[in-house]
Amino acid sequence: MMESIAVKSRKVNGSITRKVIELHNIGYVFDFLMLDQQELICLQDNKHFQKENVNVKVMGQGYDLFSHSFKYIHTIETSCGKRGLLLAEKVYTWLT
Repeated sequence: MMESIAVKSRKVNGSITRKVIELHNIGYVFDFLMLDQQELICLQDNKHFQKENVNVKVMGQGYDLFSHSFKYIHTIETSCGKRGLLLAEKVYTWLT
């Protein structure tokens, strides 16, 4: 049972998974979460970043059957050199 769920989730979110792996391979290894319209947090070290200190670009989109919504894949580059990803249901395009 558990194995079939794992296989199904790979198929369901295949386009998202492929893009995330591609971006991980070129150095976007941290995970970010949007706290509000002005601030992001790095999930690995809980460091907070104001929008003025990050560059955000939309890199792709995929449909997530778990949440029944489209997810936008964003790359994040911080002023201190961290590079990572943000998955969100809306587009963020802040420029530093």
